[in-house]
Amino acid sequence: MIYEIARVIEDATHSLAMSLAPVLELDEALQDAPTTTMLLPHVPEAKEYEADLIRSVTEVRHIYPHQFLLPETVFLQRLAERSLWLPRPRTPRNFRYQTDSNRFAPDDRKQKVYILFDTSSSMQHHYRIHLAKAIAYIFLRRNQRELGTVFCRTFDVKIGDRHVARDVVGFDQLISTIMHITELGNGTVLQKAIEAAIDDISHEPQLSQTQILVITDGVAHVDLGHLQTLMGTDIRLSTVKIGRARMLVDDKVIEDQVFHSSSDEAKRLRELLNEKRDLQSAVSHASGHKRSENIKAHLDVVQKQIDMLKTKLAVQVSEEYGLEIQRLSTVYIEIDDIEPAELFSFSEEKVVELEELAEALVQTLRSEHQIEDIKRAAMLYDHLYLLMQYNTVDAPRLERYAKELEGILGSIMNQPGTSDVDVSITDQERFQLRNMLEGGFGSKRTSLARLLRYLFMYVKRWWHTRRKFRMYERLTGKVQPNRRKDGHIR
Repeated sequence: MIYEIARVIEDATHSLAMSLAPVLELDEALQDAPTTTMLLPHVPEAKEYEADLIRSVTEVRHIYPHQFLLPETVFLQRLAERSLWLPRPRTPRNFRYQTDSNRFAPDDRKQKVYILFDTSSSMQHHYRIHLAKAIAYIFLRRNQRELGTVFCRTFDVKIGDRHVARDVVGFDQLISTIMHITELGNGTVLQKAIEAAIDDISHEPQLSQTQILVITDGVAHVDLGHLQTLMGTDIRLSTVKIGRARMLVDDKVIEDQVFHSSSDEAKRLRELLNEKRDLQSAVSHASGHKRSENIKAHLDVVQKQIDMLKTKLAVQVSEEYGLEIQRLSTVYIEIDDIEPAELFSFSEEKVVELEELAEALVQTLRSEHQIEDIKRAAMLYDHLYLLMQYNTVDAPRLERYAKELEGILGSIMNQPGTSDVDVSITDQERFQLRNMLEGGFGSKRTSLARLLRYLFMYVKRWWHTRRKFRMYERLTGKVQPNRRKDGHIR
């Protein structure tokens, strides 16, 4: 699913790719910068020093000053032995990065990105989590040459651990981590996630001028004024909002915003409410009728101002609540939920290409069992099964090859290779390939087989344990203390 979405995003002519284009590329200024500007400037000699012994009497004027406090005899002896110390200038050692590499190269002068990835339960609707992973993958792969440091956190009801990529291994591991996200939580603490990112950036000198990329379905409220103050002018935020979901605004939400918002209108309303409370107290303690009437008139004016501000704030909250991230973002893109039946529809040319690929793999696997061909066939089998769910017109054509691949792969997984040309498959590779074969045409059969295999292994282990206990009892005449009467282990 993720691969197919990424394939669509890579097609520049597709409407989804055109919608995401502004956020998938880094700033043009960074991409077009000549590599010469990335080199360290020349540092002249004598900018760095190291302690060294004098080599001649003429260097005595350069020694460390505290040595002149030595007794005269000691000083003259050290001078004669050339054992006085002085700071000697040395040529600096410049360590330059390989800026001509096509892979991810750590360089603090390159673009820094902090990815915040929404893993709330609402992301599982309409394949949003798959689309989010595809966007993150395309963004990282497309910009890996321009990226210097990449940080990433997930967030749902809590903030996930921080992942950092500072080299090629870390970069590949980060992509793998994002691709293998499976656990989704209830809730979306978007504000805390952004605050955590800003805090990380403020404590990491190499993260200055960082771009924060938020991938979310946007069902969250943030304090706009507070976050704008924290971000300042050095941190830029880009957001990809998946789906058109909106937060429900009720009276409780409006009341909370009135009393907790940092906007000027909310602050003024809170002042008026405090003034109203003081005036009500003053009316009850007024000493005369005229004084009481004046306070009541002032109280009426304050009440009208309160009603006007409440109405204004209620309208603002109803229109903007949950959309503050849009005003906070330098680049904001909102895309609709994907429709797999439309997104994965194939042309006749693409279907023929898949048929030719499947036919070639089938013929190859019939003659030899190379591990790379087996892996390719397993991936194609899984892929064909996915496409058949949403390509009902071409399903019969794809199903024939998928079943044929299933049969060949099933026999390979159950029987080790015996011919000289076969490459042995490790147990780990067999386990991975079996996982790749899950969910296909034989998914129910595979699940039942796996259940029976687990049951058989359990019974076999129980039988061996029981035999060991019986042998122990025959040899010692004692009953094992952790064994129950029915033969099971406690």
